Amino acid sequence: MLEKKKKKEILYISFNKDKSCLSVGLQTGYRIYDLTKKDSLFFYERIFGKGIGIIEMLEKTNILGLVGGGKEAFEIPSKLNIYDDKEGKNIAHLTFKSDVLNLRLKKDAILVRCDHFIYLIDTINFKSFDTIALGYEKQKHIAFAFTLEPNVNKLGYNNTNGEKNEIIINLYDKDNIKNSLALKTNYKHNNIISCMEFDKQGKLLAVTANNYDYLILYSADDGKPICKCHINNNSVNSLYISFEDNNEFLCLSLDTGEILIFNIKLANDRINTFVPNGKEIKEEIWSNFYLPEKKAICTFTGYEIGRAHIICIGAKGNYYLVKYDILQKNNLALKIKEKYILRISN
Repeated sequence: MLEKKKKKEILYISFNKDKSCLSVGLQTGYRIYDLTKKDSLFFYERIFGKGIGIIEMLEKTNILGLVGGGKEAFEIPSKLNIYDDKEGKNIAHLTFKSDVLNLRLKKDAILVRCDHFIYLIDTINFKSFDTIALGYEKQKHIAFAFTLEPNVNKLGYNNTNGEKNEIIINLYDKDNIKNSLALKTNYKHNNIISCMEFDKQGKLLAVTANNYDYLILYSADDGKPICKCHINNNSVNSLYISFEDNNEFLCLSLDTGEILIFNIKLANDRINTFVPNGKEIKEEIWSNFYLPEKKAICTFTGYEIGRAHIICIGAKGNYYLVKYDILQKNNLALKIKEKYILRISN
């Protein structure tokens, strides 16, 4: 009797640093998609016959971080493999006391998020230069953000302390010496931090929370809130935040399938000019649209496709290319491409 063919079920999806590639972890291996073309969607596939539960690409290189997952895992989920796809072999592997839940790769640092700890690891000797204990018992969700630019190591994360949801930013200098900053927030215990993200330069930190009407932009240098972006519905969950490269726009995906676009140019200008004690900016939705599915990650495209485009990847593997108007507010974004489907399931 022939062995039943394994389905190429999606286990994980992630963009690389400049959002030019999409990495997809499958029940059978992984795929890497080139997202720089408007009219084609080229991919490369490596088959292991076993599941990749987490995959992260180092910039736009052949170096990948791989963690096993799925029904038949490539490796135990507590083991991180640094893998050279060109050579088809491991460069290094790191084993932790509990399963790896999330991962970020940089040339000079690796971030590994496990159940009760966040580890920061030096890529020269693969030794940890900081271990952060997430001292919580009832906390169900840890959100974090990590700058991906070289020589700028900033980590943002939330930690619950009694009735307060505290957000911490750690800044590491060239010798990996840490300075910590607590953001000036008023999130309550029921405002679970859903997601956060730094801008490219690490100057702004965007934060969303459950049961909270706003996405808030904080200064990553002093922790002060700079801008509130009105979400309109505090009962939805935020899934993914992405900054445009020049920081004029920000997009946010919600678990209703809605993608929100905000114009944050005023907030970015304030950061760059260092206006002290300025009045907080409030922004309404610049544009929005709905996807046919409720869970997706979203990002602004690079200059190969052109400005004012957003790529969305649904949890089922559907690809959407969306155009919006950078000059006209309240102009409903027009979904212009959705014909590309990542044909994973067969």
